Amino acid sequence: MSIVVGMSGGVDSAVSALLLKELGEHVIGVTLHFSQHSACCDIGSTRRAKAQCEYLGIAWHNVDVKDRFDCQVVQPFWQAVAGGATPNPCVFCNEHVKWQGLLDVADELHADLVASGHYAGIVHSEDGDQICRGMDQAKDQSYFLYRLSAEQRRRVLFPLAGRVKSDVMALASRWFSSDLLASRESQDLCFVEGLVSEEIRRRLPCMPGDMVLTDGTVIGTHQGLASYTVGQRSGLGISAATRLYVVEKRQATNQLVVGQRSACMRDAFEAVDLKWQHIPTGKLLHFSADVVVRYRSKPVKGCIDRVSGDKVSIHLADSLFAVTPGQAVVFYDGRCIVGGGTIV
Repeated sequence: MSIVVGMSGGVDSAVSALLLKELGEHVIGVTLHFSQHSACCDIGSTRRAKAQCEYLGIAWHNVDVKDRFDCQVVQPFWQAVAGGATPNPCVFCNEHVKWQGLLDVADELHADLVASGHYAGIVHSEDGDQICRGMDQAKDQSYFLYRLSAEQRRRVLFPLAGRVKSDVMALASRWFSSDLLASRESQDLCFVEGLVSEEIRRRLPCMPGDMVLTDGTVIGTHQGLASYTVGQRSGLGISAATRLYVVEKRQATNQLVVGQRSACMRDAFEAVDLKWQHIPTGKLLHFSADVVVRYRSKPVKGCIDRVSGDKVSIHLADSLFAVTPGQAVVFYDGRCIVGGGTIV
């Protein structure tokens, strides 16, 4: 079987390629270039990916997807920020750029499947293919993959699904020299150089406005709503007797609402732009699931009700801190993803 492996130059993708080759598969390494500023595909990472493939004796392809990345990820990200949201670009990159880019290369090379170094799993069944949690709970990355399409899920492999990071590092040290493993962990905003707050001020018009308490009392001035996110405590530029957090960003009145931590707790919210991997028959309008509102956050039991074709309301058994508009919410049935959407 011929398998394209996304090679970032890091440990996880290198070990994934190694494991597949050890199984006797025909492995092809592919490095995607997303952005000239991206830390995950800079010159050092690219050279390392190429050297890893040469060491493993597999073909390597260097593919430019910068235009697609800019159109599908970067521009929508800044539009969402300007609209008051705190978007998660990784979930859209996986859907539109990373996996689709690898599949496009796989089709050109007549490869059967696509693999990556994600700590996640896949369950294939007659009812559909579902992304699942990886064995390493501390590294599980399934949250970022809820938007993968049925075709993408059908052709995906996760060689690290049943492994923990310490085992992967041990394998890497045994097989690869240190110069082939020097890499840093990927960053959330790979297309931003420096501080995100500074890039926001550079790119977006910052209109100062009133900073108010939840009762409407004006206590200061904010420096532009785009510079803040729900749950933020530091950098507010005010002093108060108690710790204050960003509770809400009111675009219509250009007000930044702050309050005590309790004001940031939510047990109900809505999500739109839904993507489904599997909903049991008879539960299209109402079902229960484990709800995750940010990467590595603890799942909370919740009930999901369909409001319309592309909107659901979520009611949680326990309140969560800083449920943030623009972030992804993912629904799990045990280990497997049911679906997810964007918090509003």
